[in-house]
Amino acid sequence: MRRITYIVLMALLCAVMAPGTALAQVDWKQLQGTEVRFLMNKHPFTTFIEPKVAEFEKLTGIKVVMEVFPEDQYRNKRTIELNAGGKLDGYMIMPGQDELYYWKAGWLQPMDDYIKDPKLTEAAWDPKDFFASFTKAATVEGKQIGVVINSETSLLAYRKDLFDRFKVKVPATMKELQETAKFFYGKEVDGKKMVGITLRGKAAAATSQWVDFLYSFGGSWTNAQGKSNIAAPGSIAAFAFYGDLLKNYGPEGGSMLHWAESTSSFMEGKAAMIYDANVFKSLYENPKESKVAGKVGYAVIPAGPAGSVPHVSNWSLSINKNSPAERQKAAWLFIQWATNKQNSLAAMLVGVPAGRASAWNSAAYKAGDKQPDWTANSLKSFEMGQPQWNPPVINVPEIRDIVGQVIVDAIQGKDVEASAKKAAELMDKKMEK
Repeated sequence: MRRITYIVLMALLCAVMAPGTALAQVDWKQLQGTEVRFLMNKHPFTTFIEPKVAEFEKLTGIKVVMEVFPEDQYRNKRTIELNAGGKLDGYMIMPGQDELYYWKAGWLQPMDDYIKDPKLTEAAWDPKDFFASFTKAATVEGKQIGVVINSETSLLAYRKDLFDRFKVKVPATMKELQETAKFFYGKEVDGKKMVGITLRGKAAAATSQWVDFLYSFGGSWTNAQGKSNIAAPGSIAAFAFYGDLLKNYGPEGGSMLHWAESTSSFMEGKAAMIYDANVFKSLYENPKESKVAGKVGYAVIPAGPAGSVPHVSNWSLSINKNSPAERQKAAWLFIQWATNKQNSLAAMLVGVPAGRASAWNSAAYKAGDKQPDWTANSLKSFEMGQPQWNPPVINVPEIRDIVGQVIVDAIQGKDVEASAKKAAELMDKKMEK
């Protein structure tokens, strides 16, 4: 009798754990016959999920029309179509770039009710498995408007081989970062002179990395009253430090460096360190393109007066608020399926940094992880990262241009305090609430 009871219990457990079983909460066929249209950026996640769409269609009977465009074209088309009110049910969004604008325009459907509805969302989908910092990034006025499909931060990458050769420790503070950059600047290594560090310096493009210095020095984009805070002491200190670092210990023409130029300098073996997006590991570690592959170490941003405060950024999948209710639900089923634990892990294994902790902590990922320090420090940055990597305004590009000019002025050795005060005044005039 005891053995029969054990067998029955095991059978029930297997039934609960098996995907698509009769004990599943959600009737995946409830919206069969519906067609939904998604606009997608040409992105590694899109490359991963597009061939799998047929699996979702077979599971649900929902037809998914997915249209994919290069990023600049995609952004323009998405805004035009949402503004025109055509048939568009879901789309990719970078919350830190566009969520406030899209929210004010009425183009983002809150997902909270869908997530809480057991008829629409499986318990196994497990929203708590997503990194909290990314869920926070995709939240506006307390409403979740997106589900993360990739997770990004920035890391300090450094020449591990050179640090070992010269017995230099990895900088843990901003002061140590400056001293280390100074130590390597002009040092002859393998017949060529090094620069200490390379960073983005090209105006608006630099703001997405400088922002980590901004918060680590105790500054911020705006103050509690919603006014510009870039002329506050902590913000000015961040401008000055970043500018001095690149001016004194970086490549020539620092104010013209975008990510492509900066990463190329590091990959050519010309720089001892680089601070930039963690996703560029795939560039640094590519032996066909990089002379430093296999020689790179990774660390979180060194601590400033306010600590070590990296940013987090991501692409998310969102639902068009103006889509009909049934198509919104069908779009939600697709988003839920695309971001489930199985797909998140599969994406992680082909190089897409997933938004789920379970994917990063899985045995399958760890077994093939050749840069465990990159993984550990990315996870550390996700945990302590702040999501406000862009100014919290509607007209993000315009404000980034204003702030980016102060970075350029700092690199060029101009009066940073005067430049920051002038930019703060202009920022207050230009900000839209």
